[in-house]
Order: sequence, then C-alpha cells, then structure tokens
Amino acid sequence: MEELIVKAQKNDKEAFTKIILEFENDLYKIAKTRITSEADIQDAIQETMIETYKSIKKLKDPKKFKKWLIKILINKCNRIYKRKYKKDISIDEYNLDNYLILNSYKDIEDDLNFYSLIKDLKYKERIIIILYYMEQYSLSDIKEILGMNENTIRTHLFRARQKIKESYKGVVKNG
Repeated sequence: MEELIVKAQKNDKEAFTKIILEFENDLYKIAKTRITSEADIQDAIQETMIETYKSIKKLKDPKKFKKWLIKILINKCNRIYKRKYKKDISIDEYNLDNYLILNSYKDIEDDLNFYSLIKDLKYKERIIIILYYMEQYSLSDIKEILGMNENTIRTHLFRARQKIKESYKGVVKNG
C-alpha cells in the first residue's frame, strides 16, 4: 500500500484510484456513524477524496495514510452534520439501498448486528467504537485521528461498553 501512496504523491492517478477503492467501504461505515442521508455520505466521501488528492503530497509518512484519510473524512462529515442536522442520528435511519449493492449479505448481516449494538450510543462513543473495534486502531491512533485526549477516549470507550452491556443484559440472560 505504501508503494501506491508514494506513486499517488507523484501524481499517479491510477495509484490514487486503487488506494481509494481499497478504503471505500471503511469510509462509508465511518461516515454512516455521523450522517444518515446516502447523498450526504457520498458527498462527504467525495469531498474527502478531492481534498486527499489535492493534499496527498503534504503527507510525510505514507504509513499514516489511512489515519490521515479518516481524519479528513470525519472533518467533512462533521461539517455536513453541523450544516444539515439538528439532532444526533440514530442507526434506525440506516438506508440499505446502496449498501446492498456494495456488500455481500454476510457482511451486511454482520454490520447490522454491530450497528444494532451501537445505535443508541452518542456520536463520539460510536465513532470511537468503530475506530477501535472495526478499524482496530489503538487508543493513541484514535487520539491522533480525533484530536482528543487519550483518557477521554478511554472514558468514552468504557461508557460505550457499559451502555452496550446494559442494553443487552436481558438478551444475554434469555439467550
């Protein structure tokens, strides 16, 4: 991947396209934690790709590309959210039309199970859970991506786990 990033930094459009296609599903999942409209999600991803393409030469460490890309996406999603939404979104508003086209049924079932676990969490808790469990970032990586204190991230992660555990307590006992 680093080789493709270096090529993209030298204006190789084909390399850049391959990189973006590699991360497309991850970008979608992360954007979905903040905004619900499919059009807004696609706008956020497209704006992220444009900004990434324009500024990829500024990236000093190709190993940090994905973190950098996600940070750009989160900023784009936050701008759209502030501009268009007045309330925190619920995963119940999940629109599957485009998602069905992009993913296998097994992936969809797994993701819906995961999203049903996090649907009632606050945005910061959801994004931290996504980055920690789905993207498998360390706390220090999440700190870098979100620009938050590591202890604050730990607190959000702890609270999110507690909320998930509490909301599914009855399901586990009855299961």
